[in-house]
Amino acid sequence: MKKIRFLLLLASLILISGLVFAQETNTAPAQESLATETDIQWVWGEVVSVSLENKEILVKYMDYETDNEKEMSVVVDDKTIYENAKSLEEIKPQDTLSIDYIVTAEGKNIAKTIGVEKPEALESLPAGTGPEVLAPSEEQ
Repeated sequence: MKKIRFLLLLASLILISGLVFAQETNTAPAQESLATETDIQWVWGEVVSVSLENKEILVKYMDYETDNEKEMSVVVDDKTIYENAKSLEEIKPQDTLSIDYIVTAEGKNIAKTIGVEKPEALESLPAGTGPEVLAPSEEQ
């Protein structure tokens, strides 16, 4: 009788633990796809090109994990917020941008906030008073 109770208890534990693990693996993909769409990422780089037709910006940036320069495409939509610019039309190649974006489940980068970096401090200096690059002195 004790063996039967023990076997029933053991079978019940195995069955319950199997259901718990099955439940965890079934909900993980849904949570993973939700996290992909709500996690805001950031990139800082230089504009390579702007496509007004596709509402898309190609940005060149430094990937510090690999020490390689890379390019990525970011799409703007009606919810994109601009800082130091009124719209996509004001963004030009060689502008420096700070972009907060999300990656959709399809792998598309959608800009949430685009900040155009303005080198105002250097522009306000009189000519010839900016930072100078000095040549290293020669050893004698």
